[in-house]
Amino acid sequence: MTYLFLDTEWADPTGSELVSLALVSEDGIHRFYAERDPLPDVATDFVRSAVYPLLERGQWCMPDQAMTTGLRAFLAAVADPIVVADYPNDLALLQYVVAGFDLPDGQAAACGPIPKPVMTRMLKEGAMGMLIEDYFAGHPDAAARRHHALIDAEALRMAWLVVTGRVSTPSWAKTMLRHRPSLR
Repeated sequence: MTYLFLDTEWADPTGSELVSLALVSEDGIHRFYAERDPLPDVATDFVRSAVYPLLERGQWCMPDQAMTTGLRAFLAAVADPIVVADYPNDLALLQYVVAGFDLPDGQAAACGPIPKPVMTRMLKEGAMGMLIEDYFAGHPDAAARRHHALIDAEALRMAWLVVTGRVSTPSWAKTMLRHRPSLR
């Protein structure tokens, strides 16, 4: 099994207009990042002021068909992927991209076979939420880029690694863990 940590950003209040999507593997080596091109026509003020300025554009910009093709290829290359997210809408948007957005059937089929990742959801409540906040508090460069899908996926990965005991307690998490000794 390969754990993949997911984050997405979206433009609208209902979470239906994808802006960007990122996946990072448990070991941090395998990464997928894509930004939608064109960006959604309508975006909230928050998205325009906090998310759009963080976008990298360039090689990461992908029309829907290219994003679906790239994501399907990425997931197909990972052994037994289990996708972990901290918000259910992230999983819904991942499924939307894998399915081919709203592309006509012929264009969606041309994106390659649809992989079948195992989906799961992890809440930000409790230790996970505190560790994500601790991660950003301990990493000012990452905090300055919060709401960039790849940065947020990395924060989720690091929090999960600490909670599951896969890494020793990093210095940025010690304050939180002092208050929750059961996580040691």
